[in-house]
Amino acid sequence: MTLSPEEILVKGSGDKLTVESSNLSKPMVIRGVIKKQHADNCVKNNRDYWYIDTGYFGNFPSTGNKKGNKKWHRIVKNENQLSTFRPNLPQDRWNNLVKDDPRIQWSGWKNHDKKILLVMPNPKACAWYNVDYNKWVKQTTKQIKQHIDLPIEVRIKGSRTARNFEYSIYDAFNSGVYATVTMNSMAALESVLYGIPAFVTSPCAATPLASTDLSQLSSPYYPELDKIQQHCHSLAYGQFTFDEVESGAAYNLVEKYS
Repeated sequence: MTLSPEEILVKGSGDKLTVESSNLSKPMVIRGVIKKQHADNCVKNNRDYWYIDTGYFGNFPSTGNKKGNKKWHRIVKNENQLSTFRPNLPQDRWNNLVKDDPRIQWSGWKNHDKKILLVMPNPKACAWYNVDYNKWVKQTTKQIKQHIDLPIEVRIKGSRTARNFEYSIYDAFNSGVYATVTMNSMAALESVLYGIPAFVTSPCAATPLASTDLSQLSSPYYPELDKIQQHCHSLAYGQFTFDEVESGAAYNLVEKYS
């Protein structure tokens, strides 16, 4: 029988974790933002949860992942993305990711000034943060127009094939994007690493490198290179292959650096 990603993580932990919501003696493994009720119950019962989902980097078509498979999976304790800054983690895992896809290596700030890229949130993610999707779109669009006089390109999350092979996020960036605005999309992180400042409105992996205040659109936050690198090292220690999850390496590293 094929194990689910949650079950693979439980196995790799040596059964220190569980997928059973009723077993309050162990932290619960949760996969996907649709499991918000389980996360809320864990918080209510002062119980840790381990969240597993798509990784931060390395899942686009690249020299190390030619088909753009979901090779990497993020694992986070008590949130759905690692939104805090963890300095001074080793850089070996990040260096290996860069070898697979050199585009994620920061190479300087771009000088684009043609448009704002507004990346629509996933409605399921909105539910996790108790955000009304339509209200977010309306309010965010209004704020952008109040604070900068640039056209807005709206990017809706289409199929994985379209995102990878038809009009990728990098195609969008290269079309002259001045800044990227999202709720908590991974596009914000990809934007900063590509040299384009980002704005986010909910906690996410890009939070340490982005602004949360749209009134600063005319003067975005440009984090220092050292902070960008250290945050990338940290995130690389928060995503794993299924082999690493099954072997217990993922569990041990998350425990070590949490």
